[in-house]
Amino acid sequence: MIEVIPNWHPVAVHFTVALLITASVLFAAGTLFRTAPLGDALTTAARWNLAIGIAVTVATLATGWSAYNTVAHDAASHENMTVHLRWAVATALIFLVAGGVAWSERRKGAGAGIVLLALLAGGSGTLAVTGWLGGENVYRYGLGVMALPKSGDHVHPGGGGPPHEHGRDHVHEHDHAPVNGPATPDAAAGKSGMSPAPDAAAHDHAHGQEHGHEQGQGQVQVPAGGPATPEAAGKAGTAPAPDAAAPHDHTH
Repeated sequence: MIEVIPNWHPVAVHFTVALLITASVLFAAGTLFRTAPLGDALTTAARWNLAIGIAVTVATLATGWSAYNTVAHDAASHENMTVHLRWAVATALIFLVAGGVAWSERRKGAGAGIVLLALLAGGSGTLAVTGWLGGENVYRYGLGVMALPKSGDHVHPGGGGPPHEHGRDHVHEHDHAPVNGPATPDAAAGKSGMSPAPDAAAHDHAHGQEHGHEQGQGQVQVPAGGPATPEAAGKAGTAPAPDAAAPHDHTH
């Protein structure tokens, strides 16, 4: 026999849910379209789904009882397992009664009576609760789980957790932009080891004479937003900063 971990109950329960819910929907649709030719086909399909669903539910209950008695669990999970089992038995009984009512109405026309529709609606509701409790057994209490993943070693983008580590060949692309705006040629020169920008403050000198600026003399701190530009210096009413790299002549 093929071994299923932890048992066959998770396999059978999906057929129970699918068949019984489908039967309930088809009965409702057959009742809604009972006067149309489609109503007979919908009702026939609903009866077959209900009959097969009840038969599969017997296997679901049997495998569920086996899991209840064999799966390793603690006191907290045992309590939830017991609640799940009770809801499952109640749901099975409701659909079993619904099957009997549907059998008694087999010679009638399309659709279903009010009693059958009420049983199917109630059974679908209890089936949803049973499925929820079964999910709690696995995802909250870890029943039937062979191993748990290590939490925190891998998080997908947008998952809200800490970033995960990648190998050396994994490359992330980043767009680094200056805080105070785009880089200027003077800022780039400062990073490459060149001398800082000269003093941009106005100074007096005699025209027509050769003079020089010694590098590093009369310098002031460069504003945080970057070195002064000629346009900014003109707005302030001062001349732009001369070149401080070497002596030069002014010819007027």
